[in-house]
Amino acid sequence: MEEAQNKWQEHVAKVKSHLQERKGELDVKRAELKADDAEGYASYAIDFAGSAILEAEHAALEAVRARMEAEALAGR
Repeated sequence: MEEAQNKWQEHVAKVKSHLQERKGELDVKRAELKADDAEGYASYAIDFAGSAILEAEHAALEAVRARMEAEALAGR
């Protein structure tokens, strides 16, 4: 009876150890996915900011052009 209990306890210890290893592997995978998502979001934010800067430049140039046209029409 004692031998069976010892074998069972060894089996349970092995299963627990294996589960801990798998949990560690899943934690690593989860962390890698979070890092991938964060990098993707950062890249998107950079692209968005770059587009906003270009749009602002175009708006500023259009404002200058519109002001020059208004002043020309006003005879200044």
